[in-house]
Amino acid sequence: MFVMTYQMEERKHEKKMRSVRAVIAVIITAAGAVIASLATDTSTAWYQGLTLSPLQPPPWAFGLIWTILYVLLAISFAYAITRPHAPKGAAAGYILNIIINALWSPVFFMLYNPVSALVIMIALVVNLIILMRNVRQVTPSFYLLIPYLIWLAIATILNVSVIVLN
Repeated sequence: MFVMTYQMEERKHEKKMRSVRAVIAVIITAAGAVIASLATDTSTAWYQGLTLSPLQPPPWAFGLIWTILYVLLAISFAYAITRPHAPKGAAAGYILNIIINALWSPVFFMLYNPVSALVIMIALVVNLIILMRNVRQVTPSFYLLIPYLIWLAIATILNVSVIVLN
């Protein structure tokens, strides 16, 4: 009887810890989103003076796209790190990805430095590919990252176009 009670308590504790990890994953992702959002300002004279790619989506699309991507990223992160056998380094990979992502906006929009922003973008894409490789066995987490990878490819093209056209 004692062993059964202990096992039940252990399962409850593990379930609680998975919930805590999921909440932390969502908070970390949201913090990255807020930092990037606060650093994004398309109303500056510098940005307004840029020649943008004809492929550039309308300004309203960026908020919508990034909101969807951050939600998918948070779900992917939470799911990956709450699995009983979470992939080694998954949490660190997600956190690093969110940090790199959050760096792009201040470098591009506040420092007016699209070349350095491109270097950050390349690091972000490389990190995401490694992260996806590391969570590939956690099927939902992997698939939730595919739209993010596609968008980063588009964002990289847009970043390069700012450099080339200006």
